[in-house]
Amino acid sequence: MFSQKLKTSPPEASGRDSAMKHSRRFGTPHSLVLSSILVALMVSLIYTSAVLATEYYVSNSGNDSNTGTSPTYAWRTITKVNSFKFLPGDIIRFERGGIWREGLTPQSGNATGYIKYTSYGLTTKLLPLFMGSVERNSTANWIKAGVNIWSASSIWGDIGNIIFNNGQSFGIKVGQAVDLNAQNKFWYDATNKVVKMYSTQNPAALYTDIELALTWHIIDISYRSYIIFENLQLAYGGAHGIFGYSTHHITIKNCDIYFIGGGYQEGLQQVRYGNGIEFWDNANNNTVQNNRLWEIYDAALTNQSFGTVSQYNIYYTNNKIWNSEYCFEYFTGSSASTIYNIYFIRNTCLAGGEGWAHAQRPDPSGVHLSFVGNNAINIYNFRIENNTFHTAKWTIFNLLWPWNGADGLILRNNLYYQPSDQVLVRWGPRIYYPADFERYKTETGKDAGSTLTIL
Repeated sequence: MFSQKLKTSPPEASGRDSAMKHSRRFGTPHSLVLSSILVALMVSLIYTSAVLATEYYVSNSGNDSNTGTSPTYAWRTITKVNSFKFLPGDIIRFERGGIWREGLTPQSGNATGYIKYTSYGLTTKLLPLFMGSVERNSTANWIKAGVNIWSASSIWGDIGNIIFNNGQSFGIKVGQAVDLNAQNKFWYDATNKVVKMYSTQNPAALYTDIELALTWHIIDISYRSYIIFENLQLAYGGAHGIFGYSTHHITIKNCDIYFIGGGYQEGLQQVRYGNGIEFWDNANNNTVQNNRLWEIYDAALTNQSFGTVSQYNIYYTNNKIWNSEYCFEYFTGSSASTIYNIYFIRNTCLAGGEGWAHAQRPDPSGVHLSFVGNNAINIYNFRIENNTFHTAKWTIFNLLWPWNGADGLILRNNLYYQPSDQVLVRWGPRIYYPADFERYKTETGKDAGSTLTIL
């Protein structure tokens, strides 16, 4: 849609005169003449918006006092980007190889044009990286606070995870100071706003890179619409990667999202959370395609809600997901909600429940499809098709009772791979192992055309 609008041809200069001549010659009603004029004006406005669209550039070597309209005069910070007023059709480009440790609050486009956040620069360089963490790499960052206890200050909020040496190892989050009794266990002291960690020596003497994942969303799209995110990478956030209330016409494609989650959810003491991409409450006409997501504390992809909402025309296609507790999660709490045209198609889901989070979760599971309750009565055309699901620690598909409208849930032509001793499907109270695959299909009426390879 975006490219089509940019290519919209301008109306002929004589469009209004032609309409009037047509009226005089053939007696066209005045209302139709006005309609023709209005249509011409609307097309002209769309074209004008596209023509006036501007590309902006952001670089670690830029300066926020620049115009931002070329790589030579690039801006430097996301703070500048967040504060600038963009127009529909504008493109904001972040330089490949750059790193930003600020939360992005994007702006909405409209039906005349999307606002796009993407990359520029040499394709040999890494995608621009948005990090939800702070570094504590210097021995000066750590102060001895007891026997084998070290603290790092200047932390404004809860820490969901500590990542050492770019993912070679991780911290183990504990709920109170007395639990700091083994290497790399850590606790966030909310009163003094410091993180404390058990270590036999200064952590920065053991590791060359230490990232503390802050509990905030790297990109917040709440109440936003008509936005494209493309060719970006998001990492090391303690909450969600991309999150939003009440969104529509959002496209997320060709992005990498990893090491997300682990912080305590606000208002829910000691409940840890963190999804890769989440659409909460009302959501429609959103597309998530060709992304890679891994090492996610909860769900890599999800649309969910407790309230009365409408969620429709949501597409998850051609994504690759691994080492996440859930590949895809869905639930809604209200019987009055309307859910339809949800597509989870041609995705590859690998190693459900593997990775950093599983071992330290209080409720470890490992599920590719987590359907943990649906109270919506008006639900239909919810499609899970042509996906590959390869091994999950607990079960590949978990559908938790009560689940209204199961007839509207369509599964077919999927490829399953699961060891013989692992559960394949939990359908409410019924449990199916790989050997029960054909019985599962017969009893549920699901997964016609799907195949299973027992490992």
